[in-house]
Amino acid sequence: MTCKEPGDRFAQILFISCGVIAMIPELKRLETLDGYRQYFMDAGLWKPYVQMVCRRYDLLPCQQVQAGLAGTFPTFIVDERWVVKFFGRLFGGELAYQTELQVNRLLPSDLAVRVPALLNDGWLLEGDPIWSWPYLIFEYIPGISIGEVYDQVSFEEKLALARALGEATRQMQRLPLDDTPFFRAGREAYIRFLKYQRERCFANHRQWQSLPEHLIDQIEDYLLPVEILADRRFPHGLIHADITRDHILGRLEAGRWTTLGLIDFGDAMVGNVFYDLAALHIDLFRGDKRLLQAYLEAYTLEDRWQFPHIAMSAALLHQFDIFSGLAEILPEARQASTLSDLAKRVWDIES
Repeated sequence: MTCKEPGDRFAQILFISCGVIAMIPELKRLETLDGYRQYFMDAGLWKPYVQMVCRRYDLLPCQQVQAGLAGTFPTFIVDERWVVKFFGRLFGGELAYQTELQVNRLLPSDLAVRVPALLNDGWLLEGDPIWSWPYLIFEYIPGISIGEVYDQVSFEEKLALARALGEATRQMQRLPLDDTPFFRAGREAYIRFLKYQRERCFANHRQWQSLPEHLIDQIEDYLLPVEILADRRFPHGLIHADITRDHILGRLEAGRWTTLGLIDFGDAMVGNVFYDLAALHIDLFRGDKRLLQAYLEAYTLEDRWQFPHIAMSAALLHQFDIFSGLAEILPEARQASTLSDLAKRVWDIES
């Protein structure tokens, strides 16, 4: 590519000429938590940088830039054809970028639930000593999150989604990872992660306060050993780790829901189905055990040894506050006297 100076439009924003990089004053605002919260989805601030990235790959005309669903990182829809996602220095941006990049290179095209195609990847400021702002460019899937219309989606359509997700997550867990250095550590990495989460589990729930105090006090004695949570009788492989209502896209037409895609693999990791189930069952399925049963049948989890206890332990160890919406979907859950009682109410398919 011929090295040229930018035109006047970008002269005060960015200057990259033959490897010389000038800092971007506007993006310095995102170096603090307050600034990040205020500007990370500001389409007006980001539009020139989105257009720069699009021009690198001739993704033209690149005129309409709008904010996508607010998540952790700046994400923008371009001309309703592409999605550009930037990864900031805060909130583990480098790890999330590498994770999402590697996962999207691994995923098969015939996944039971479609995943947007990864088109390009790179750095806004390649070589910058402070932060390079890596990005990914995906195809755009027109649609809304199922969370926006969840009450309008029929039970039969939710059931079909549960089955499709069961098949898709089974496919993901069977992907070969030996030639992928990023995920090669496999089950051992999952065990280290669970141990890390266990050390912080009690403090996390004290901070979140989504569970009643008397249940939080029982956590230390209730949690199963990490070796059981990562028992070899359960398959270990690639998991999404955050399948929520926000990450299922589709369209609702004439009262009928059609699932179009599963997005946001920034938290993907090697693990087993129990860690995936935490967000899936409580957030997406809203605690409906019929959907959980359909998912498990499609996933073909035949060995359900200690299922409620393992599922509850994995949910307690989740890096996110999985139980924040529990009182809304299962009001009686807060009446549970013990964590075992709560596990039965939430996870016991037989009851």
